[in-house]
Formats: sequence, structure tokens, C-alpha cells
Amino acid sequence: MLTAILGLLTAVTYGAADFFAAIASRKIRVVEVTALASLSGLIVLTVLLPFMGGTFSGEAFFWGLMGGLSSVVALLCLYASLALGPISIISPLGALVSAIVPAIIGVSLLGESFSVLGWVAIALALVAVVLVGFVPGENVTLPKPRAIVLAIGAGIGIGIAVSSLARSPHDSGIAPIIVMRTSAALLLGAMVLITALRNRNSSAGDARTPITSRVLLTIVAAGSLDAGANIFFTLASRSGSLTVVGVLTALYPLGTILLARLVLKEHVATTQKIGIALTLTASLLLALA
Repeated sequence: MLTAILGLLTAVTYGAADFFAAIASRKIRVVEVTALASLSGLIVLTVLLPFMGGTFSGEAFFWGLMGGLSSVVALLCLYASLALGPISIISPLGALVSAIVPAIIGVSLLGESFSVLGWVAIALALVAVVLVGFVPGENVTLPKPRAIVLAIGAGIGIGIAVSSLARSPHDSGIAPIIVMRTSAALLLGAMVLITALRNRNSSAGDARTPITSRVLLTIVAAGSLDAGANIFFTLASRSGSLTVVGVLTALYPLGTILLARLVLKEHVATTQKIGIALTLTASLLLALA
């Protein structure tokens, strides 16, 4: 039961982080939002280190670095795929792949097995992943092959990132998460710097939108929530099955949808409501299994 609860908390927290990141991305560049969010999340983790503990062993460093590199690749693929669209197909596709990757690793490499009830719950959760992320609309066009490849790449990157955290030593505390966030922040920061230098040397120039205190607070919220989601996931994966936690984590659009409904008063489609109901049902079954 604890694993299912932590897995669902991970999904909701990841989704909430995406919500605040999306709000900030309306004001400044996505890569800047991602880099600053990574930095703010790293600061939060550093503050929590004395309380939660962390052992920076070679294995913890390796899996943290793997998670950081794959998360950066995942973000680049994700944003590129969403830009190509349509989001209503690309988003759930990426989420579904991000659930399948940990499941494959858990079953094939870690020897995880489940009862019939457990497999039914996992199947329901996978259906819920698609329904929660799917936003039906009129005249929805099929995605281009490049968008599909990028969405699959994003899902694989996310799956490897969370699986890397799960494979880190159980006695390493939050050390792997700090390594992951540090490597991601450095890579994204380098990208921001390179982009800024290119724009500065460009003859056309590129006027930057100033980062206001409100935007900065939104980014800090995104980074802090993302760091919290990393902690929830690590605790969940260390308390139970990677397959279960991976599938539940892929329900991260749930947190975004709930906040969009509460804060922005956005409409929740019927398919998404069904997906939310299936999410709760699957979580309950996984807790019982």
C-alpha cells in the first residue's frame, strides 16, 4: 500500500511541477525555465541533505549521473515533440512509453512478478495513462513521424531517468538525486549560456523578456516540486516494485490537470475524467495486490 501511495504522490507532484513550469514558459524561454528550475530544485535538495542523509558512493554517483543525462535528453525530446504536435496524441504517447520502460526493466532485469490482480491493476493504470493525457479536439491531425520518434525518445529518457534512481543504493539517501539534478543543471545551464552567446552575436538580435519576481517564484515552485517528486519516487521504488512505481509515475499529467482545473478553471474532458477514475481504481488494486 505504501508503494502505491508514494507512487501516486510522485505522479501528482511531477504534474504540479509541470504546471508551474508551463506557466513560467509563457513568459520566458523553456530552456531558461528548465535550467532555473533544476537549480532551484538542487538548492532545495542541498538544504534537505542534512535531514534526509546521503552517501555519495561510486554507485550512487553513477546512477545519479545516468539519471541526469537521460532526463536532459528526455526534456529536449519532449519539448521538441510537443512543439510539433498534436499534443493530444504526443503527450500520452510519451507518458505511456515512460511507464513501459521501467516495467520492462523491473520484470526482465529485476525479476519482479505479480499476481493476476496486480497485472490487471497495471493494465488499468496503462489505459489511465493514455486517457489522462489525451485531450480530444476537433480535426485532430495525425502526428508526423519525427514527432512520434521524439515522443518515444522522451518516454524512454524519462523511463531510464526514474529507473536509474530506483537502481541507486538503498542506503545512499538523496545523494543520487543531488547528482542527477547537479548534472542536469550544469548541462541545461551550458545550453542557456550558448544560446545567449549566439543571440548576442546574431546580427538580428533577440530581445530577452526580463525575469520578474513573479516568474522567478513560479520557477522556484516548479523546481521545488520536481525535487519533491524525485524524493517521493526514490522512496517508492525502494519500498516496492519498480514496475508499479513506474506505471503510477507516468500518470504525471494528473497533477497538471487538477491544478489547471483549480487555478485556471480549465475544462476537464470526459476521457480525462474516466482516466482519473481508472487511476484511483488501479491505485487501490495495486495497494491490495
